[in-house]
Amino acid sequence: MKKLITLLLFGFVFAAFTNNVTAQEDYSALNLYVSFGGNGAINAQYEIPIVENVTISPAVVIPFDFDNLSVGVRADYYFDSLMKLPEPWDIWGGVDTGIVLGGDDNFNINAHVGVEYKFNQTWGILAEFGGGTASFGGVGVGIHF
Repeated sequence: MKKLITLLLFGFVFAAFTNNVTAQEDYSALNLYVSFGGNGAINAQYEIPIVENVTISPAVVIPFDFDNLSVGVRADYYFDSLMKLPEPWDIWGGVDTGIVLGGDDNFNINAHVGVEYKFNQTWGILAEFGGGTASFGGVGVGIHF
């Protein structure tokens, strides 16, 4: 029952923010990457702009051992305008939180920083680094809409 309530809450948060897009640059993106370190995993999140330079993202993490599934939410601040970065570059910092479903249910919270270089309006390559209970970092692609 706890898992069902968590998934419903996660779905509500996702639905509540999908219609409130007001960011200066369009940060809507599907990020897919592989994390490495102590807890290597496949990661996916969909960024939804909520205010200028801030996104919120539902996130899913599947460890390489496929022993469990982590679902959560992230919040990121983009430093692009503050640092006056040219268009193909994005730099962000943020926090993420979620629960691990399967095995021993756990709650986690982490901080992270990342960078992305966009090849064109749709594709980018990204690297992200973090700590806490997640991993040490990861590399992957950003698909922008």
